[in-house]
This record gives sequence, C-alpha cells and structure tokens, in this order.
Amino acid sequence: MKKIVFLFLLVFFIFNINGYSQERLPIRRGVNLTGLEAPFEGSWGVYVKDEYFELVKKAGFDHIRLPVRWNGHAAYEPPYTIRSYIFDRVDQIINLAFKNKLYVIINIHNYDEIMQNPEKHKERFLALWKQIAEHYRNYPDSLWFELLNEPNTNLTPQLWNEYLAEAIKVIRETNPTRKIVVDTANWANYSTISFLKLPEDKNLVVSFHYYNPFNFTHQGADWVQPQLPVGVKWTGSDQEKKAIERELDFTVEWAKRNGNVPLYMGEFGAYHRADMESRVRWTDFVARSAEKRGIAWAYWDFASAGFGVYDGLNKMWRMDLLKALIPDTKIK
Repeated sequence: MKKIVFLFLLVFFIFNINGYSQERLPIRRGVNLTGLEAPFEGSWGVYVKDEYFELVKKAGFDHIRLPVRWNGHAAYEPPYTIRSYIFDRVDQIINLAFKNKLYVIINIHNYDEIMQNPEKHKERFLALWKQIAEHYRNYPDSLWFELLNEPNTNLTPQLWNEYLAEAIKVIRETNPTRKIVVDTANWANYSTISFLKLPEDKNLVVSFHYYNPFNFTHQGADWVQPQLPVGVKWTGSDQEKKAIERELDFTVEWAKRNGNVPLYMGEFGAYHRADMESRVRWTDFVARSAEKRGIAWAYWDFASAGFGVYDGLNKMWRMDLLKALIPDTKIK
C-alpha cells in the first residue's frame, strides 16, 4: 500500500512540474487555415480549398483556427450588419471541418480600426459578436469563439479587460456554455497574461502567441519595419531552450494562480527566410515544450508561402516541418 501511495505522489509531483492541473481540452494540435483574414479571400494569394480539410485531418491535426476579417464585411453604421456572403462562406468552411471531425475556432482577425480607436469601435465590436453568436447558437460544441486576434496599440490591457468582459456577456445571451478563447493584450504576448482579468466563467480558454526569439522567427519579413536581417539561426542550445521554457512556464504559473484556466498557444511559426533546419528545430522544440506543459496549440499556418507547413502551389507537405509538428504523422 505504501508503495502505491508513493507512486501516486510521484506521478502527481512530476505532472505538476511538467504541466498543470487544467481542464483537459478536447483539442491538442491544430493549424491556422488562413485566407479569410485578408480583405477578401485570395487577396493575399491564399484560398481555403475544400481538399485541405481531409489533408489536415489525415496529417494528425485535430482542429483548425479560422481567422476571419468580419469587420471588413460589415456596415459601419448601427446595427453594423454583417454581409450574408461572409456567413455563407464561413458556414461552408465550418461544415467541411466538421465533416472531417475537426474542431473549429473562429475569431475576429485584423480589426485594425479598433486597435487605433477602441472607443469609436467598441459598439461595433460588440454588435459583430452579437450577430456571430446568434448565427451559430445551434452549432455543436466543437465550434469555439475567439474574441479578437492580438489586441494591441490603443486597445490597452486595461481597456481590453473591459471589452472582453462585455463581449463574453453578449455571447452568453445565446451561447451559455460554448468555449470562448481570450487573447492576451499587446499582440497576444505571453508576458501580458498577468494583466488579464477574466470574468467568472468556466468555459474560457486563454490564448497567447509565441514568436520568440522574434529576430529569428521574423527575419526578412517585409511587414516588420525596420526589416530584420536574415541569416539568424536557431541551434537548439541550452540557452535558447531555457529561454523558451522560462517564458512558457510564466504562462503556466499564471494559470495555476488563476483557477487552472486552460491555455492555448493560438499561433507560432518561423518565416521562410530562416533556414529550414533552424525552423524545424525551433518548431519541434516549441511544440513539444507546449505539450509537456499541457498547452494546446495551432501552428501559423497551413498553406501560405511564408509560414505554411503545406505547399499549396505544388500540393505537397513540407515534410520536415510537418514531422516537427506531428512526429507520429501517418503522412509519408
């Protein structure tokens, strides 16, 4: 009997070192299916294609994160009506995902105006969620809502706490138990998780994005100014690994202090201007480190030229990246 008790305590101790006693989420490994975050699907050369869903499922992913620029398809005057065509397209994507037994997380993505002028756009933001929540109120629990991608700039941590609470209240009027994902402030930075104030709600998930070290993951990216020099490698040194572990542990410690709220790393990835060997090493280490700590994740992204794990033009997986994400993938 003493031996059994000892083994139980040992397992409990190890679990609390490596992970944390959060609610077991039904998702573990996902991918961002991009295209609808652009002004119009295809504007940035990426489309969501029907065949992608079976590919994603067979590779071993269990969910997709679907970024949607709802704000680009809605009126600017009350009641801020969302155009029917965007609902039709998102419905189609969600149903294709469900057909392939994939969970779906939809968000409001690239709402730049609310970042610059939060007070002017608060009413519109809440109206968007009222419509989205009403439209999907009868969908299965395998559809999750993510309030807003990467709050930043003038949408300060303090304002974001206010807005997220009101948005959750709006959603709960029609979706009382649906999972709601809440990004941290300052571009979903891991370090600003400590500023987050959540309302009492057992169906919330906290999301952060992970792109550290930034000078590695975003080297050569033309949307980063000044542009970061290329040639930066990630070798997997003890120092590099410990930096990542320390930052992920920071989020876990916060979660422990806040009711063991589930954590979700909604984006991570390294831009193609980094060498592939470094990208693979970094991707593998970040994914495994998150999993070790009980953090579900979604890779950024599926089929873009810059980050994609799948080459949409040549219709083939970038196998080294795929194996870094899902070591036991059935894809050969």
